[in-house]
Amino acid sequence: MKLAATIREANLATDPEPFICVRVAVGSTVMISVIALIAQGFVRTAPALVAIVGIPVGFAISYRMRHSDALTLKAILAIALVVSVIAFFGELVSSFQEGLVDIQVPLAELFLWVQVIHSLHVPARRDLMFSLASSAAMMAITAALSISSTLGAFILLWAAGLVVSLRFAYRSSITDLPALGKPGSSITAGATRAGATSVGFLAVMAVAVFLALPSARASRALTFPANLPSSNALGSPGSLSNPSLGRGNQNQQVSSGGGASSGYFGFAEQLDTSARGRPDGTLVMRVRASAPAFWRGQTFDVWDGVTWKTSDDTSATIGGPAPIQIPLTVGDAPVPADDFIQTFYIEQPGPNLVFGAYRISEVYFDSRFLFQQPDGALRAGSDLGRGAVYTVISARPHVTEALLRVSDPLRNDLPVSLDPFLQLPDDVPQRVLDLAQEVTADSPTTYDKIRALEAWMADNTTYSLDIPPLPEGADSVDEYLFETRQGFCEQIGTSLVVMLRSLGVPSRLAVGFIPGERNPLTGLYEVRASDAHSWAEVYFPGIGWQGFDPTTQVPLAGEFDPPATAGAVVAAWARENAGLVGRGLGVTLAIVLVGGFGGMLVSVTSRLLSERRRKANRTWVERATEELENAGARHDRPRQPYETIREYVGALVDGPIPDPRLLALGEIITEEAFAPSNGGMRPPDGDKLIAAISDRPVA
Repeated sequence: MKLAATIREANLATDPEPFICVRVAVGSTVMISVIALIAQGFVRTAPALVAIVGIPVGFAISYRMRHSDALTLKAILAIALVVSVIAFFGELVSSFQEGLVDIQVPLAELFLWVQVIHSLHVPARRDLMFSLASSAAMMAITAALSISSTLGAFILLWAAGLVVSLRFAYRSSITDLPALGKPGSSITAGATRAGATSVGFLAVMAVAVFLALPSARASRALTFPANLPSSNALGSPGSLSNPSLGRGNQNQQVSSGGGASSGYFGFAEQLDTSARGRPDGTLVMRVRASAPAFWRGQTFDVWDGVTWKTSDDTSATIGGPAPIQIPLTVGDAPVPADDFIQTFYIEQPGPNLVFGAYRISEVYFDSRFLFQQPDGALRAGSDLGRGAVYTVISARPHVTEALLRVSDPLRNDLPVSLDPFLQLPDDVPQRVLDLAQEVTADSPTTYDKIRALEAWMADNTTYSLDIPPLPEGADSVDEYLFETRQGFCEQIGTSLVVMLRSLGVPSRLAVGFIPGERNPLTGLYEVRASDAHSWAEVYFPGIGWQGFDPTTQVPLAGEFDPPATAGAVVAAWARENAGLVGRGLGVTLAIVLVGGFGGMLVSVTSRLLSERRRKANRTWVERATEELENAGARHDRPRQPYETIREYVGALVDGPIPDPRLLALGEIITEEAFAPSNGGMRPPDGDKLIAAISDRPVA
């Protein structure tokens, strides 16, 4: 009983927040963070619905019960919070057993439940501030997990809500203080100006820091997400399915006038260089990684002059608990390497290939089994639709130009297993072989030969998607190098592989995606259908396979430059999108002007209404004090902050207003302030004295 009484007294000692505007502002800010989290797809349907409905209802209930000690409610909420935490740790333990997979959803949902539970009891200002702090933590988690720049709009809205909430809370706290000086003095206005100045200063500093700091980079996450939201098992395990990125069967040849707009004919059992595919800008996936790389899907090693095929299409089943360990295949080198982590977020249905930078060593996948081809390509046993997520860890040796020059396949005995990567058809045109010898004659190492061939193609051929059809019976490489001198990645990559093989360098053609455009806000690479690509992979002893491509600047694994500052990213984007920036600035200026005018109108209207309410609710003492101070101000003798009413009227009588009636008025004001008569209403003779010193009739 004594403990309950103590708790009740402590509750009553904390004054409930009286101003509903503070609650509305805080509640709105919390809901923005909740909706931001839900919009990113990090929580399941049931918790999302409970939060959207429960938090506003909780704030309403809390407002109605703000004067109650609510001991029973507190006990229930404490139990609910403990249950939520226990449930979270239960999922955490389960995830550790499964290999630390998918902790993000339980963590996000825990913060959501905390907000719902806490919203049911926020009587005092400090409780509202806790809700505000929790929403900040939830926004931080959302930002850490977000893969979309749409979060930026939520961040701006949340920041605006935070500023408004803090301003209202501060103004509410000012009303708790005893009046200093006359009512409606500059305290509130000063606080408003100070708050606005602080917010403006912080905004300027934030922009300056944003432009100066390096742009966002994805780093090693605490968890390795994997998710297959609508997995359908394939009829033939290990087979390649849906190679066209979800827009039809791209195993069929694509003509220049048709086919899948977002498809790529290279994701198939064979690659026909006479086909003319034109993938569009459809976003197919996002990749969270700390550096750009080729996102490899599969390779080809058998060339017949027009078409690439694989010499062995059998598959081996690999699996086990997460992460799935990926064995070495032909050409791979078991050398010390750094872990390179990539998480792939699928946006369009596509092939069941598991993409990743060479060499994939571990995969976190929402299935216990994958299928590995002899070239190391990985295929899932189910389709990969929109919303699928998997994480790949690649073992990447620290590759540099110097290391590649030392690790020269032409100066080492090569294993027999690499013979298929030297295969060439018997009818390779002689001028192709002669060109390879001529261009590389002065190149001392394999690496230098590769760069020489790339430089020759860059100087003597043109990259183009609009190339004429391949003539009947023509060799694709010969047509590209000597006839049309035009081609796209298939012709260019194939030509490099063929010429390198003619020099005795093991190589093959790889297909997949180039890194894509890196979003400076999310730090994720946005990979589009038009980023589908093919390139040459060259074998280096002690390193393994290294990608080369004359058309794309993808750095070696050991030569990735630090990211540019955010300011440089913004400037580069502005230069490349000058027209869009111009239109965007116009729209932004219009929004700022309209928003600024609207905000100013709302602020002025609010201030006028507030001032009218203040004047309407003033006591007689407040009105009389104001009249007295106005009279003194008109005679160039304003009241000083340290002066009492008696001291002030004495100074007026001895100075600019030698009227003894002021002394009587000062006594009445002082008496009414400390011992009001007539319930604080108009005292006898008070208004007559005011009218006399103000030179106007009695109201």
